[in-house]
Amino acid sequence: YIWSDECSVEWGRGKVSEGGFGSKVDKWKPEFVQTYSKAKGLSIIIWACFWGSRRSNLYFLNRDFKSEKYGYTANSYIELLNDQLPQSWIPGLIFIQDNTSIHTARTIRNWFKEYDIPMSDWPPISPDLNRIEYVWWHLKKKVLELHPELENETSKSDQAYTALGNTIEEASNALPNSLFESLWKSMPDCVKACYEAKGWHIKY
Repeated sequence: YIWSDECSVEWGRGKVSEGGFGSKVDKWKPEFVQTYSKAKGLSIIIWACFWGSRRSNLYFLNRDFKSEKYGYTANSYIELLNDQLPQSWIPGLIFIQDNTSIHTARTIRNWFKEYDIPMSDWPPISPDLNRIEYVWWHLKKKVLELHPELENETSKSDQAYTALGNTIEEASNALPNSLFESLWKSMPDCVKACYEAKGWHIKY
């Protein structure tokens, strides 16, 4: 399989909660509560895929300025596929993606048929089955590990956008290949646990 997905990376997200000891009443004391801003900060939508211990380059999605709200559309996704799949997909691999609307549009289905790239049917509301979802958690954590000073960054300037992009690239390059290998190797256990839990939450 070749696992793929998009992810939104935002300034300050990825901080790991800190534990502590105390009574049930203590957990509501100000010194024990970790607050966070609900304001939407600068964020970048990225895409990547991996197979075995190998991975693609990060791809920064472009907005579709021909769309009504200048958002990310199937056109954005086709642009991504044309740029990344020729160098990432290998004959014999089955392509994994979730059922978000930009993945299931007719133009996208036709694109995969044209290039004869097989895709797996994907159950709805099943992000825990996609191994790359766990890469995003490690990536966001690594961003703050490398640059903790960026936790409270609020700027949305062009310079801030470039800085965030460079930081994401740095964090991605710092992720070990062993992480990706361990994720795909855990898939049989993941599927077994999901089956035994009858589709409910699992530890994987």
